[in-house]
Amino acid sequence: MKHERHYRSTGGGSGFNRFRIAPYFQIFVGLLILAAVIGFLYYVVYPLSCNLAKGISPFASPTPVGSTPIPSPTPSPTPDPAQDHPLYRSDLTDIQKEIVIPEYQYLADPFIYDGKIFFSVGNYTQDGTSSLIRLCTYDPSTDSHSFLSLPVKYKSIRFPCINDKWITYLDAASSGGGRIVAYDRMSGQEKTLKIVHFGMPQPFLMNNIVIWMERTGQNRDKLFACDIETGESVTLEIFEGSEYGMSTPCVYEDTVYYVSPEGKLTAWNLPLNEKKIINTDTYVHDPKCNGKLIAYLSGNHGEDCILYMIKDEKIIPVAEGVHSYYLGQNFISYNRYDKNYVYFPVDGTTFCTTRNLETSMLLGAGENILIWMDVTWRDKDICEYMYIN
Repeated sequence: MKHERHYRSTGGGSGFNRFRIAPYFQIFVGLLILAAVIGFLYYVVYPLSCNLAKGISPFASPTPVGSTPIPSPTPSPTPDPAQDHPLYRSDLTDIQKEIVIPEYQYLADPFIYDGKIFFSVGNYTQDGTSSLIRLCTYDPSTDSHSFLSLPVKYKSIRFPCINDKWITYLDAASSGGGRIVAYDRMSGQEKTLKIVHFGMPQPFLMNNIVIWMERTGQNRDKLFACDIETGESVTLEIFEGSEYGMSTPCVYEDTVYYVSPEGKLTAWNLPLNEKKIINTDTYVHDPKCNGKLIAYLSGNHGEDCILYMIKDEKIIPVAEGVHSYYLGQNFISYNRYDKNYVYFPVDGTTFCTTRNLETSMLLGAGENILIWMDVTWRDKDICEYMYIN
C-alpha cells in the first residue's frame, strides 16, 4: 500500500511564484554591489591618487577650515665634515711641490722645525751606497736652500734633530755604529756624546738632553739620556732579551714616550721624574706624541698592523695595514700600500695625498708640513712636500 506525501505551503504564495522572483532579486543585489564599487572608486580611490600625485601624504592631518596649509620641510643631506677641509676636491698638482737640490743626488732623514725642512744630503759612492756629508736647510716659503757642513768622522749624517741651540745627529759608519754628536748652533762647536758600536740609533732632543735607544749587545738594548752641557749620561731602561727594545722612542717637551721592557706604553717626565703607564690592551710599537694625542702601531710595520691614537683618554683605531706614520701639528700622516694618507683627529676625516697612478714613500711630517718621496719611477728620487692646513 502506497503512502502519499502531502506538501503544505507555509508562505503567502506558492513555491512556484517564489522561484520566479529569485532571478530579479539577484540582479538587484548585483546592481547594489556594482554601485558600491563605483562609489568607492570615485569617492575614495580617485581622490587618494590625486593627492599622491600632488605629493600629499594620505596620513597627513587635515588642514582646519580657514587656516593656511603649512608646507612640509624639504629634507637636507647630512653634512659631510670632509667638505670643510681645504683638501676637499683640491687639485694635488697645484698644492704639492718638488724639492730640488741640484748640488746633490740624494737626501734623507728630513726634520721639520720652525717652518723649515732640514735633511742630510750627499751623493752615491762607488760601492753603491750614499755618503750624506752636509746638512741642508730648505725654506718652503721662499723655495731656497742653504748648507751647513757638520763634522763627520765616519761617513754620513743621519737623523738630524734641531732646536734653537743644538743640532744632534748620528755620525754613522756604513756598516752601522758611529757616534752620537751634539753641535752648538751658536759657537759651531761639536761634542761627541757617545760612541756607538751596533746599529743606527736615532737621537731626539729634549732641551739640553739627548734621548736614544741603542743596541749594546746581542740581546740587549738600552734607553739612554745624556745631558749635553755636562756630558753625563744615564741608562733609563735596560731591555734584556726583550723585543720592545726595537721600538723607537719619542720626545715631546719634557717627556719621553717609549715601550717598557714589559711592553707597556710609558710616559716619563724626566725633570719631574714622573713615570706614567698608559694602558692600551694591545701590542705597542713606535709611539709618538704631538701634545694633543699619542699614536702607536700594533705591530712592527706589517700589513696586519693597525695604527691607533689615544685622544681624550680614548683609544681609537685610525687605519689598518700601516707601514709607517708621522704626526703633524693637527694631523696624522701614514703610508698604506704605497699610498700616503692624512687623517684629521678633530673629525675623523681621511684624505689620500698620493696622486693617481703614482706610488710614494712617506719621509716625515711636522708642524703643518708633509714630506715624501715619489717612487713611481725607480730610476730617480723625487722629493715632494705640501702644506696641511
